[in-house]
Amino acid sequence: MKKRIVMNMNNTITITSQGQTTIPANIRRQLGIDKSGGILRINYDESNSELVISKPVSIAELSERISRHIKPDTRPVINVDEYYQTNRKVKT
Repeated sequence: MKKRIVMNMNNTITITSQGQTTIPANIRRQLGIDKSGGILRINYDESNSELVISKPVSIAELSERISRHIKPDTRPVINVDEYYQTNRKVKT
């Protein structure tokens, strides 16, 4: 199991009259965003006025997380209808 490392980086950013801002270079590097740009998730928690910007989970990371919960030698379901018909329980 991976340990989660929490790193606090306190920075102040400026928001222009156009609503734009620049993310500091050190944070962009930590997020793996290069000069060509990238995509970030933004979440606003209204209850405590907190804005959280995070990097979305990649398909590879998501696949790895899901794979941890699959039993070894489990065959993938290719045809859902066939699987349902084969494994459904008939109420008596």
